[in-house]
This record gives sequence, structure tokens and C-alpha cells, in this order.
Amino acid sequence: MARHGIGYVGASFPPGMVAPSFDAARAAWKEAGRDGQPKLTAIAYFAFDDYATGRANVYDYYSVAGDQIAGMVADNTSFGADRVRETLKAFEEIGADELIFNATVPDLDQITKLAEVVL
Repeated sequence: MARHGIGYVGASFPPGMVAPSFDAARAAWKEAGRDGQPKLTAIAYFAFDDYATGRANVYDYYSVAGDQIAGMVADNTSFGADRVRETLKAFEEIGADELIFNATVPDLDQITKLAEVVL
């Protein structure tokens, strides 16, 4: 990333856990003698409806990593407009240039609702 890439994509973890990785990416970028800053991207899960299914889907996806990781990522899912706004703000505060929101329920209306909150 530091010598040949354009940036870093953080794991689907809470902002406080991603922040040290962002700091390490910035430091490696600088140490490699690169100009400017790396592009820092974060990933977050969300749902506006059917919270139980959304959480279960995230948990199931991460279950191969064990109960602790699966539970932590699933519990970090942004459920509802207020949590989506909080997540967006928290990733802005740690310097994310981009935040990719992944829907946890297979309903295209979720995307419309997300757009209404973040745009």
C-alpha cells in the first residue's frame, strides 16, 4: 500500500478499532516517502428494517471467524437513521475519506433509505 497503492481499506470493525490501522497506513505512507496522504476507506453494515435478520446475516457471514468476531461485527451494524448518522460521523472523525455502507437485508428500499439519510 505504502509504496505502490493509493490507500487502505479498513476492516468492518467499529471506528475505534479501525483508527489505529488508519494511523499505521498514514505512517507507512510517510515512511515510504510518498507525497500527500493515502486514501482511507472504511466499511460499515446497516439496516433500516428487520433488524433481527440484518444482525443474523452479518453474524452468519463472520461466523467462520468465531463467535467473538462475528458478534462484535454484527453488534456494530448501524440500525436506523440515527445510528447511520453516528457511524458516518465517527468514521469522518478518524479521517476516513470514503465509507462504504453494506446493506444487511436484501431489500432495495434499504438503499433509498440510506440515501435519504446520508445525502
